[in-house]
Amino acid sequence: MPDSSALPAGWRFERGADGLALRAPDGGVLRADFVGGKLGWRLAHGGGHGQAVARAVGLGKGRPPPRVLDATAGLGRDAAVLAALGCEVLALERHPAVCALLEDAGARAAADPVARARLQDRLRFQCADARSFLAAGGARGFDVIYLDPMHPGRAKSALVKQEMRLFRALVGSDEDAALLLEAALGAGAPRVAVKRPAQAPPLAGKPAGSIPGRTTRFDLYLPSMS
Repeated sequence: MPDSSALPAGWRFERGADGLALRAPDGGVLRADFVGGKLGWRLAHGGGHGQAVARAVGLGKGRPPPRVLDATAGLGRDAAVLAALGCEVLALERHPAVCALLEDAGARAAADPVARARLQDRLRFQCADARSFLAAGGARGFDVIYLDPMHPGRAKSALVKQEMRLFRALVGSDEDAALLLEAALGAGAPRVAVKRPAQAPPLAGKPAGSIPGRTTRFDLYLPSMS
């Protein structure tokens, strides 16, 4: 079992048939999973290159899949979708407890023939602070830096999905999100894509363009053209 010394009071790791999970004091559960559930279905039957996240990183017919640095992995869903679509993805996560969930999910996916065939060793996770990683030149060779910082809390907390509420309670808010975008823009990648709530202002500056969705949008920055 992973080290639980850094967990907030009342949180604990537990392992069951569905792999490693984090149990919150109120009984809620956080788990990363690339085999079953909604993500497993999406990886098998999702919208292909037409998905907004795929368009955000520049996936398209007749073009080689980009190498993507996901600087805010979270529970790894967008990273897994991009890997299943052919991208080579390195996903960074700085919270050690979430890193443990991702490592467990990756191991279970590697042991599952269907998930392994979808991802084909294109998805890697690394426990690292993204700003330090970028400052050290870690973005060299990547075509896209992808950011999905913690979205602002809604005014009516009852509307917040349980998983997002639990995740925020565990890791806190991304107070340095604007600084992370600044670091990404200076890291040398030709494209930076930032996932935002549909009605939220840009994280910083004026994007070169945006890809709208129903509840979120992707702001695009092209540092080499600025």
